[in-house]
Amino acid sequence: MGLLSRTFTPELVHLAIEETGVREERTKALPSHLVVYFTLTMWLFTHLGYGAVLRELVENFPLRKGELWRPARTGSITKARARIGQAPLRWLFDRVAGVRGTRATPGVFWRELRVMSMDGTCFDVPDSSANAAAYSRPSNGSRPAPYPQVRMVALGECGTRSLAGAVFASFAVGERTLARRLLPYFAPGMLVTADRGFPSFTLWRDAHATGAELLWRVSDSFALPVDERLSDGTYLSHLNGRRRGERLTVRVIEYTVTTTHTRADGEEEQTSELFCLITTLLGPETAPALELAELYACRWTSETIYRHIKIEQRGGRTATLRSNSPAMVEQELWAMLCVYQALRELVCDTAREHGLPPDHISFKQVLNAARRSVGTAFSPRTAPAQNP
Repeated sequence: MGLLSRTFTPELVHLAIEETGVREERTKALPSHLVVYFTLTMWLFTHLGYGAVLRELVENFPLRKGELWRPARTGSITKARARIGQAPLRWLFDRVAGVRGTRATPGVFWRELRVMSMDGTCFDVPDSSANAAAYSRPSNGSRPAPYPQVRMVALGECGTRSLAGAVFASFAVGERTLARRLLPYFAPGMLVTADRGFPSFTLWRDAHATGAELLWRVSDSFALPVDERLSDGTYLSHLNGRRRGERLTVRVIEYTVTTTHTRADGEEEQTSELFCLITTLLGPETAPALELAELYACRWTSETIYRHIKIEQRGGRTATLRSNSPAMVEQELWAMLCVYQALRELVCDTAREHGLPPDHISFKQVLNAARRSVGTAFSPRTAPAQNP
């Protein structure tokens, strides 16, 4: 069975179509379930045009006697994508998103807490008039970038690199605003790491209110007065709210990293910039500073996730999305996340079957295997029967 139909079974796709109300009213050459699969398959063949992607999807299936399959034109495919919209793809991602690791999976838990990473990235979209009106573009100070951009913030599981949730909007919407929309995916038993672009009083307060523990880096602009020195060299401080007397206690961990480089004339040591972390874990005995400093490196899991999506899955740093309207951009992004999560599911299952850490399984090889599997995975006739 092909990768996509392994995760997105015909029954699940049928349910997504019914639940989101995009079932076609009459039989079409491009029925809704086929368009959903097509939209997913685009993220396995980002270098191919619409017609070639559709051929990869259906041309290898046996046809009934006297039945012919005629390739659809690009315009017909575009209209079919617009007909189903983004709702069924978002519905599918909501069903497959989530953590995948168990207590036996290396790197998933630290002291009974599931280690998570939150970070953001941006995607170029085609410079159509509709996209330019909906999405802003960055500027280098002298002129704007050539393409509008979508900003995404996602929450990933560090041990498996699976996505627990994701949100996106125009580049003009800041990471903190998007992070607030991501809070429903936080949960008790998580330890969420994040970089210095995220901390603020209200976001920290609301993120901790979900029951998750937090370990975030802060920027130099943060004022962190020393309220109490602790036995391991860390100290308690506080964040001030806007209202008088409104404050939150945090623990501060400051450290540098020293690396040694071997040169022809001997060894040379280099010391990094100062790292300053704040955490909701206040006790040195139950949360040693050295362990927390090492855990912060897990934040780079988000960078790895985005590299897999933007370089290997999308096809390179300079590749843009395909869609010329905001509605189709959203559909394309939800499909992208669906396919990534399906690949991660296969990685985790394979790792568990062979007793390996998930990061020992090559994402690129799994992606290539998924591409090879498409021709034997889907058929319009594998979907549940249409409602009369």
